[in-house]
Amino acid sequence: MCCKSEEGMVSVIIPVYNCENYIINCLESVCSQTYKALQIIVVDDGSSDNSYKLIKDFSDGRPEFLILRKENGGVSSARNLALKHVRGEYVYFLDADDYIEKDSIGVLVSSMRETGSDWVSCQYSRWDTSGKELDNYNFLIGERCFSSNDERFSFAINDLLNYYVGFEVWDKLYKAEVISNNNIAFSEKCSIGEDLAFNLKYLMNSKKLVCIADRCVRYTVRDDSAMGQHDNISSKLSETIVLLQDVWEYAYKSENQLFIDKFALICIRLLDNSYRGYSPKEVCVGYKDINNTSFILDRYKGIEKNKKAVIGLYQPDIAKIKFRYHMLVYHYMIGLKGMDRIKLKLYDVYRKLRHREPLLEWKMPY
Repeated sequence: MCCKSEEGMVSVIIPVYNCENYIINCLESVCSQTYKALQIIVVDDGSSDNSYKLIKDFSDGRPEFLILRKENGGVSSARNLALKHVRGEYVYFLDADDYIEKDSIGVLVSSMRETGSDWVSCQYSRWDTSGKELDNYNFLIGERCFSSNDERFSFAINDLLNYYVGFEVWDKLYKAEVISNNNIAFSEKCSIGEDLAFNLKYLMNSKKLVCIADRCVRYTVRDDSAMGQHDNISSKLSETIVLLQDVWEYAYKSENQLFIDKFALICIRLLDNSYRGYSPKEVCVGYKDINNTSFILDRYKGIEKNKKAVIGLYQPDIAKIKFRYHMLVYHYMIGLKGMDRIKLKLYDVYRKLRHREPLLEWKMPY
């Protein structure tokens, strides 16, 4: 970060790439905030449309704005550039096509101060591009204190990775000093999942989180979003591996031994998300189309060794088949050996006797 933070100030970071149809509405929502101690950092990430001109014209004569421009490198590189210029005590990330309610930042700051938390998470609503409200997302409400790494890891596995507080960064307020003091940044290799990786790294350095009931953000659902462009299994697997590598490397560099030792459980949670709706057979085909599978194979060794802990992640009625699902994927990736084939055939005989589809065809439900 660029300099000593100004007490009470919130640095709002807005990355922009070809958002000429949304950016003014976004900026107006920030400038209309009842909380006025703002630094607004807008990073134009090499837009080819009219976005940059609109931003420049809007910000003209407004000293709270800092406008940066760079070659296109993705949302993570834009946010990382902005983090180098933060002057605020707090950091809030907002996407250029979204909108925040007029009291949002004030509510987030008040909650941070009143609870002494390191971050605050809020609720959000989803809207289409015509301005029609679609639905609301409701997360956990209350405080979570972390006095040990065990408690942080438990929250990561049971709450964060289950989407109980959201993966996103734009529905949360952060402390600038936690980010800067612990070298937390966005992975510039990720095109999806960078928010979750950031939150996992931030969690490793947090002592308290508060989740509030206020619905502060209007999230715009767009057909051309990055999420919608990664809807095949190979893309999902590749992005999951990049995300996991980023968090693993951060834990390793930070010498966070507990997260390293139990990292197989983080892998299981994220792989479950990628495998959802697919059979083991389809997943194995997906892995054949990507190159960076060695990292996952190494993590799968830890999954196999921690069978009891992995099974303990799930409800009893589905725990064993989920573990077998993962082991089948792993053994197919390394080459299914004789004894493994026999075990699979026996298990499938058992399933057929109970009028259930064979494991190789069974699709991960959730």
